[in-house]
Amino acid sequence: MSLDHPQELLKPVSLRLIYLSFALAIMAELIPLPVGSTRWMPDFIGLLLIYWAINQPRLVGVGTGFTIGLIADIATAGLFGQHALAYSISCYLAQMRQRQLVMFNLGQQSLVVLALLLTNQIIMVLARMATGAAFVGWHYFLPPLIGALLWPLLTKVLLAPYRQKH
Repeated sequence: MSLDHPQELLKPVSLRLIYLSFALAIMAELIPLPVGSTRWMPDFIGLLLIYWAINQPRLVGVGTGFTIGLIADIATAGLFGQHALAYSISCYLAQMRQRQLVMFNLGQQSLVVLALLLTNQIIMVLARMATGAAFVGWHYFLPPLIGALLWPLLTKVLLAPYRQKH
C-alpha cells in the first residue's frame, strides 16, 4: 500500500520523535551557510510544524507553533515574535482543515503546504516592514516552493518508522 493512502494503519507516534525532529530542524537553521545559499533553503521548522499539525493535531497545535516560533526567533536572531506569529497562524490554518488535508494525496497536500509556507513568508515580511525594514525582494518567496516540492519526501521519511509490518 502506498504511503499517501489515508486508509493505512500506523503505529502510535512517539513524542520523542516529534521533539527530535524539531531539535534537528532548529539545528539546521543554525548551520552557517555561504552568503546567498539561504535564498533557496526551505523553512524546515515551518515544514515540520505543518506536518505535525496535520498528522498529530492533538500533540502539535497553535501553542506549539508559537513556542517553536519563539525558539526560532531566538536561534536566528530575527525580529522577536515574527516566527511565533507566522507559525501559530499556519498551525491554526492547517488544523482548521486538518480532517480534509489528511484525505488529500501528497500532490494536493503539497499545494496546501505551498500556500501555508507562503503565508508564513508574507507574515514575516510584513512584520519586518512594519518595523521599518526594506522589502527583501521577490527571491524571498522561493523557499516555500522548494519546501512544497520536498513535502512528499518529508512525509514518506517521517511515516516510515510507523508503518505496520505485515
